Amino acid sequence: MSSIVENCLTVAELDKEFSKKISLVRDALQLKNMDVNVANEFQSLRNDIKNIKEQFKELRSLIKCGEQNTIELQKLLKKVEGINKTVDHMEENFPAVLKSNVPAPQKETNEISKEAPPGNLPVAANSNSKSIKKLQLVAIPEFENVPKYMKGRIKYEEINAFVEKFNAALEEKYKLLSMPRKGMKPPQLKTWQKIKAQENPESKGLFFCTVEDLKDFGRIKLDKASLNILTILRHCGKMKEIRGPGHLIRYTVM
Repeated sequence: MSSIVENCLTVAELDKEFSKKISLVRDALQLKNMDVNVANEFQSLRNDIKNIKEQFKELRSLIKCGEQNTIELQKLLKKVEGINKTVDHMEENFPAVLKSNVPAPQKETNEISKEAPPGNLPVAANSNSKSIKKLQLVAIPEFENVPKYMKGRIKYEEINAFVEKFNAALEEKYKLLSMPRKGMKPPQLKTWQKIKAQENPESKGLFFCTVEDLKDFGRIKLDKASLNILTILRHCGKMKEIRGPGHLIRYTVM
């Protein structure tokens, strides 16, 4: 009784609470003389309700555990997705020198007219010629150590794509140099003489390409981005420059 008075602040609230109590007393008086069977049914219902409450409690606990497990699974999923992206990136940028090098079959080319430019001339490979030393691909750790001011907006994939083109031009150039001069056509002989004139004592025994070589044998135009890549390759120790005479630059494989 005292608790009701303490919790009620107005007369209206007191009236409402006392009305509830009176209603409960009336219900209790009606049930006082109920049949024993009816009382047993009420008791059974009470027990069922109690069991249902316990089951709801267990369900809430299971739902809470399920929500926690879902959060953990989402975290694991993000980790797996991150690992998959890393693996995909490694596969796409795996150094070609470490892949199985299966020579592709070369198609026979028709004889080209004498007026064709040097870069389009077919070059026969000489089985006795020594192997050509090519530029090595840049590894990811090497790329990450390149200063930001030097890299600019150049991506890792762009550097190794340029290396592949450079090596293709280098191979075509030295295939021509390995041909016997007796079997050369005049345009080929002229190109051969021009290439030999680029050599000097410092470049002896080394493999290099000049700006003209890259243009003629690889159709590579040395724009600003390409020149930046050459700077990065020098920084990574993949190549060096041998200059002179004049403006001649030999991009030499290390």
